[in-house]
Amino acid sequence: MDDELPRQSEPLVDILSYLVFFLAGLGFGFAAPGKWKWIPLAFPLALALAAAFQEGVDGALLIRLVVALLVTAGGVLLGALLDSRSRRSRPTRFA
Repeated sequence: MDDELPRQSEPLVDILSYLVFFLAGLGFGFAAPGKWKWIPLAFPLALALAAAFQEGVDGALLIRLVVALLVTAGGVLLGALLDSRSRRSRPTRFA
């Protein structure tokens, strides 16, 4: 009887998933060169696509996808900012 009810995810799992997206964006934003910084945006898109095939598209999926993309993009931007600041603070060394 309980199997008929939609399963709600735990809030901690939701927060941790967004944290992983943020950290992926931060790491790629800091370390990846050029346009490769934006590759982490593919992670939430791929997961949302897989979820859409399994469970169908609904409003909750779209909202979570938008939040995940924003969090990931924020991580990329912060990583790129930290990268540019660290490059500025290091003196240029000539051989």
